[in-house]
Amino acid sequence: MTVMLLGALGAGGFFVYHAFTGGVSAENCTAIGADGQSSTIANERMANAATIAAVSRAKNLPERATIIALATAEQESKIQNLTGGDRDSLGLFQQRPSQGWGTPDQIMDPVYSTGKFFYALLNVNNWETIDVGKAAQAVQRSADSSGESYGQWEEMATILATTLDAKSGTSLTCTYEDPKLAAETPGSNGLTPRASTVGQALVKQFSANGAAAAPQYSHSSDGLTLRITSNNLFTPQVLAAWAVASSKTLNVDRVQYANEVWTRSSGKWESTSSSTNGTVDVSVAKGG
Repeated sequence: MTVMLLGALGAGGFFVYHAFTGGVSAENCTAIGADGQSSTIANERMANAATIAAVSRAKNLPERATIIALATAEQESKIQNLTGGDRDSLGLFQQRPSQGWGTPDQIMDPVYSTGKFFYALLNVNNWETIDVGKAAQAVQRSADSSGESYGQWEEMATILATTLDAKSGTSLTCTYEDPKLAAETPGSNGLTPRASTVGQALVKQFSANGAAAAPQYSHSSDGLTLRITSNNLFTPQVLAAWAVASSKTLNVDRVQYANEVWTRSSGKWESTSSSTNGTVDVSVAKGG
């Protein structure tokens, strides 16, 4: 992953999106596409975007499906898991229980709601070739029959999708402040509670409720680090991007694959002399 400093944004013709962030702050993620265009959004929104991308990959869908889903979620909720909306609309995609999308609890589960979105999308004729906005509208059936309200986010969604898919030439940086957490001890599974939460999220998102075999992982002796093994669907770069994108919500402190390392304190990718042995190592905050 190419290291790009946050301070460089705005120069060299970059296009930066600042929706619901109040501008660049100490707690944002910046995705930079292969063409140099970028999107800066709040950490929680990037974590939700990473969930959408993970479910798409678990279902072995083409990247265009991820782009359509992200553009839809940006229009519907600013990629936030909203507890309310128009009438009984809920969640990332503002799905309505009364319209058969599921129970409120199900819809508020981002993995479930994303899976339901993709199920509907795959039933849209020619969804892979029609405009992004029209494909999204065919699923959402909003008041904007043209689909332009969704289509306006295609560029942003493409930046996010390609970055989370770890495409060549893209980069992702995320920063968040020290959460001042209490120290934890490993439980019966050998992981601290925070590390166990990362493992649960990894399995849930990358299996998409059984759609794929989730990546396997072991752990360090102190229970703070998951050592995740990649597979054909989930490359080290994809798993690393997911971990960084989810860093604030999952209290991730450090991510390493090969000789590339991201730390919360720096918020960016840097080279290191040490190298992981074929795993993606994700360490949570120690606390104390």
